[in-house]
Amino acid sequence: MCICVKCGCFSCKHETPAKADAENQETGFLDVMLAIFLPPVAIYKKEKGCTAKFWVNILLSSVAVVPGSIHAAIVISS
Repeated sequence: MCICVKCGCFSCKHETPAKADAENQETGFLDVMLAIFLPPVAIYKKEKGCTAKFWVNILLSSVAVVPGSIHAAIVISS
């Protein structure tokens, strides 16, 4: 349950769900660069926390950078 910062209501009408989803799905230049050079950071930023995908990427990145980067690119593009 979220509380709107603008008006304090529990179901705010200020921002449409389609607009919020579009902002979350947009992959920018920074996300791509993070996926290449710092894969776990890119996934942490995209998933907004330590999810299972984050820990899988930590494991892949510890083996080699390339598998971690590929996994991060797939996660941020989906």
